[in-house]
Amino acid sequence: MTFLVTLLSVIALSQTSSGTWNNATATYTNVEHGIIWTLIEGLDWIGRPILTESTLLKVRNDDNHIMVTLGVQRTNRDVGDIWDYLPMYNTEQYLDMAKAEAKRNDMVFQYIKAVKSQLCGKHANKIKTDMTKYYSEYNITIHSVNYQYQIVSGGYVYTLGVLGLSVREDELTDFDRIVANIINGFIII
Repeated sequence: MTFLVTLLSVIALSQTSSGTWNNATATYTNVEHGIIWTLIEGLDWIGRPILTESTLLKVRNDDNHIMVTLGVQRTNRDVGDIWDYLPMYNTEQYLDMAKAEAKRNDMVFQYIKAVKSQLCGKHANKIKTDMTKYYSEYNITIHSVNYQYQIVSGGYVYTLGVLGLSVREDELTDFDRIVANIINGFIII
């Protein structure tokens, strides 16, 4: 019996690049970075391959078509207030990159909005990008909505991403609430 309990707990906990993902509680813990991120419990989160060293976590939920990522970059200098970097998301260069991404995905770029936010009691940048695709056979417009939050803590810049891959027009408000719930589960300890 002890062997079975041990085996089940090993299966439920999967390793990420430097932390642990617990699927049963939908919680990512990273002692090295001093962070805990609890996503929405009760959803079937599936781990995705991590392809870069700067990605700590990448999971998806197929029922809601959501992808959640956590990236980290070490800073070798004082980056100051993250809010000072907000204007770069409103430049033509950044706008052109977002439009090119939409085109690569056969979608129509709608907008990008970058605003000041708060996360874990610290200044954060909140960037929302919206792209759409119209499906004439179903007479429906699907949105691909990407939220990114950036926060600086302990010599690292963390980027929290929540991507809604296919959000219907009538689901946009609900999706915004889901994103808020997911982001609010991020804690720096």
